Amino acid sequence: MSDIPFFQSELFAELSEDLKVSSRFTATYRIVASDYEEAKKLAFDIAVEQTVECPYELVKGTPIGESIVGQVEEIKKAPEPGAYFATISYDPEAVGDEMAELLNMLFGNTSLQPGVKLMSFELPESMYDDYPGPRFGRVGLRDLCGVPRGPILMSAIKPLGRTPKELGRMVYELALGGCPIIKDDHSLMNQSYARFEERVLQCVMALADAKEKTGKKSMYIANCTADGLQFLDRAYKAKEIGADGIMAAPAITGFTLIRDLARDPDFNLPIFLHPCFSGSLVLDENSGISPFCYYGQLSRLAGADAVIFTSFGGRFSFSTDTCQKICEGTMEKMAYLRPSFPIPSGGMRWQLFKQMYQVYGPDCIYLVGGALQTEGPNLTDNVKFFLDKLHEACGMNG
Repeated sequence: MSDIPFFQSELFAELSEDLKVSSRFTATYRIVASDYEEAKKLAFDIAVEQTVECPYELVKGTPIGESIVGQVEEIKKAPEPGAYFATISYDPEAVGDEMAELLNMLFGNTSLQPGVKLMSFELPESMYDDYPGPRFGRVGLRDLCGVPRGPILMSAIKPLGRTPKELGRMVYELALGGCPIIKDDHSLMNQSYARFEERVLQCVMALADAKEKTGKKSMYIANCTADGLQFLDRAYKAKEIGADGIMAAPAITGFTLIRDLARDPDFNLPIFLHPCFSGSLVLDENSGISPFCYYGQLSRLAGADAVIFTSFGGRFSFSTDTCQKICEGTMEKMAYLRPSFPIPSGGMRWQLFKQMYQVYGPDCIYLVGGALQTEGPNLTDNVKFFLDKLHEACGMNG
């Protein structure tokens, strides 16, 4: 028999329940609904679907119904008509240490329901033990590429179809011009005319040759996107050969493999994420995942040091507001996770630099690919030109 008096036991139970609620993690959804009552019903349906996925009467009044089933914490009107925001809390014990189940609980079956969009999530600090986040983040990447302040220029070697030696030559010329970060195009994988290992080797050697001539070190980021566990094999092989970082497309490889790589103490390279194949997840206003959540929160939770996304002003459709929200997601408070570097891309030109700087500020990597190559016949001169324009746009000249 407990020595705690009955009334104190009741109080202890209430306090324990409050602590239990506060330790739950939450997800906020945008729901299309005609009125508050419909939004309330849809939110409850989400709470059940995302957890027990059975008629609620089967668990009503049981410990499962009281703790495992998601709990609707708040419903409020969205700015636009016919939409509401619903915040639902979930039990961390139902997720454990698996990112796969976290993603599933945040938006598993409900992703198949029209009119529901995952906007954001919040985790209690205890859950971050399983998510160390970016190994380097913004500060670490600045140290690695030697740009202590201001925007950072990044370029890509392309197009698909060039040989490893040709791609290595591009890296050499870009590095001679002083481009701080040079990455593979996302389509460069393991084609017969440009095998992965040979491409990485040629690019690493090219950087070494350029450094010997200029005394300055650029970073080469190898695209390691691949089938299944081959992604991990390529990432470790890129490190062995001498790449300065790796890139992957989480919409293809999955966020869980990114997280495994990021938290491996034996892998000590920065991770860049590419947005290819993610469009159907983020573009619809009423379905999918918000760009803030996908490119900001989820990418950072998985361990991305830098996140590429399509910017306003280029050949894709993101608005200035959406781009600003993505940047917020790369740096908002998430326990002790380091901020990721945002990398706007997708048809960027030097003529956009001033407006980009006004939107993104100094903590940003500007990815310029095709426009840099077509500015003139000499890649080295083109890099110098773009660096001058970037410094001019952010008032760093002189």
